[in-house]
Amino acid sequence: MFSYHDKYGQQVDIYFTELGEKMDDCLVIAKFDEKWLFTQHKIRGIEFAGGKGEGNETNIDTAKRELMEETGAYADEFIFIADYVIKTTERCFTKRVFFCEIIKLISQKNYFETRGPVLLKGKLRTLVKDASFSFFMQDEGMQAILAELYRKVNVEEM
Repeated sequence: MFSYHDKYGQQVDIYFTELGEKMDDCLVIAKFDEKWLFTQHKIRGIEFAGGKGEGNETNIDTAKRELMEETGAYADEFIFIADYVIKTTERCFTKRVFFCEIIKLISQKNYFETRGPVLLKGKLRTLVKDASFSFFMQDEGMQAILAELYRKVNVEEM
């Protein structure tokens, strides 16, 4: 487990084993054609695709839907990387992190709350520290998640 307080002072606990069957939200670290796939959120900046589960969706269903809605990307296999718990003053919520390799990327007219896909080549742990990325992509928790990605999945820095 890795624990820290984020930029807003919220307690974040990251677990590298699954906490339970279903988390509230998901986050998808994706690779496409030897590049990392992100989305450009209209307010927060560049980040991985992800979001809240809807209805009776499984976390995999949520990951597939959010990936498609925010980037136009499709993937079949999702590998568990981490679960994390964020404790805010208003609520406590959970998020599951997956890795996937994209099988196709299709241009869309609407990417919901994002401006669509962003493909970047480079060292992932360095890329996410750039000021164009959302605040949570730049924090120490993301670095811990990315370290776990490299431990669990045979992906090379690009």
